Amino acid sequence: MATTKDFSKLADIEGVASYILVRDDGYVVSENYEDAVAISSAIVTTGKYCDSLAEDLADRRYMFCSIERSSGNNIIVFSLGRYYLGIIKHPSIDAQVLSDTIINFLRTLS
Repeated sequence: MATTKDFSKLADIEGVASYILVRDDGYVVSENYEDAVAISSAIVTTGKYCDSLAEDLADRRYMFCSIERSSGNNIIVFSLGRYYLGIIKHPSIDAQVLSDTIINFLRTLS
């Protein structure tokens, strides 16, 4: 079982500006982002959309969606069962490269 300390290691991954781990009821479990509570509902909503897509696509593991922001600090949201992980990426990093890195990280927690 992964702990909040395990998720704090996300901050060390190149390209991760911040992370927010949110329970499906909107409670912020772990984060390193100043406005985590302000965007937690957007992460939950996007995560639930990912869950819907996963059902439509025969339950693919590590489904993720992206919230595009004008700042370029897009948020990549991963569905993790009862939790949703929001990764705020640096604008200079490729989203697919970062997503692959995060998926590999999540696999180490399983």
